[in-house]
Amino acid sequence: MSVRKDIKRINGIEDDIGVLTLYLHTDASNPDLNNGEWKIHLKNEIKDLKYHADNAAPEAEKKALKKLLKKVEDRVGELQRDLQKGLVIFASADEKLWEEMILQVPVTTTMHWDKAPAVQQLQELVQRYPNTGIIVLQQQDVRFIETELGSIKDEFAYSWDLNREDWLDYGGDTPPGSRSSGQDDFQQRFEENKSRWYKNLAPRLGKEIKDRGLEGAYLVGNNENVRDLEDHMASAHLKGVLPKNIGMKPSHEIVTEVYEELV
Repeated sequence: MSVRKDIKRINGIEDDIGVLTLYLHTDASNPDLNNGEWKIHLKNEIKDLKYHADNAAPEAEKKALKKLLKKVEDRVGELQRDLQKGLVIFASADEKLWEEMILQVPVTTTMHWDKAPAVQQLQELVQRYPNTGIIVLQQQDVRFIETELGSIKDEFAYSWDLNREDWLDYGGDTPPGSRSSGQDDFQQRFEENKSRWYKNLAPRLGKEIKDRGLEGAYLVGNNENVRDLEDHMASAHLKGVLPKNIGMKPSHEIVTEVYEELV
């Protein structure tokens, strides 16, 4: 299920006693957080809501809020080793709602206590980091990475087969990295024909973008290859271009670079 659908479902929930929402910025690569300062920020948010509970809440609300604060604090401790850049938790007093999301994108740390979940920040994140594709070019090998909020939802690869004169879909498998004894001849023929062969691939990539309901895709690869494929892609399908030869990197590192450079 997409995060947009999750938001729609969560946003329809209300609780007469209250719903607790936590947004926690946990990015250890951030110089302001790399010594665990996010734990202090969390304690400060909890402290503020406990003060509200003790000084402004009816007894039933006070008990429910303090119970949820303890439950959320304990859960964050359990998740500590798995945290990435952001954490979101929605929890209702009636226990019908408990939703947690470990995110690969940063959030602004804050806690909310209201009759309904505070989904606005998550909605804004989805607007900024929507469901998109990243198309990574390595000459005759092409990787397609589907992402949302910085997380990889799906991945597959194409590789040009010289004998069949066609792109083969390798699904989630890695394309062959060598063309054995004919590698030199393959390379020469690919350079001579790559514009035509990328033209053959472009409609397939466009169909993937459309069928998956993506809001476009980013092209990544060396400048010449990216330019050749970009010429054949519909402009409506392209969100940006990163002329970097980073196709040998792990997918999550590619996603991080694209987000840092283009988003």
